[in-house]
Amino acid sequence: MTQEDTLPAAAGGGIRKPFRLWMTGSLAVVMASLCTGRGVLDDERLAASMRVVRHSPYSVTETVLRIEEAARQRGQEVLARIDGSALVLVLASSVGGTPVVMTAADAPPDVPLSVQVRRNDEGGADVLVARDLGSALHGLPDTVAAELAALPGLLERALG
Repeated sequence: MTQEDTLPAAAGGGIRKPFRLWMTGSLAVVMASLCTGRGVLDDERLAASMRVVRHSPYSVTETVLRIEEAARQRGQEVLARIDGSALVLVLASSVGGTPVVMTAADAPPDVPLSVQVRRNDEGGADVLVARDLGSALHGLPDTVAAELAALPGLLERALG
């Protein structure tokens, strides 16, 4: 990327344009973005790209049900639910599909409207989202960008 690929501060505070961005409803693309060649969640890559945004007092199952309901109330559906060492929900935008982003030609694709839910030591669950949600906003349709920016608030309403 060149310097002109970085947005000015007024347009997003130095947020870099993604190398590649597309909206998809294809489960194959989503699975390829989140899973290894063996068809299981790429836990190592997810752990490096996600951050805890909320501790839920509820079990993983109850936490997931609450997130799904909060998403439906906003007009979003669950595109995929993927089990691994943690559970990953991929939310669909209300306009259809979910964004998939690559930051560089050799970078793995990310699915920023995904939420990871894993059991914590206190018996509840930790809820994780993409480490840098803001970097995925550039180039998205306005509705999708607003839904992505509102993801932490959606989780707060679901679990608060």
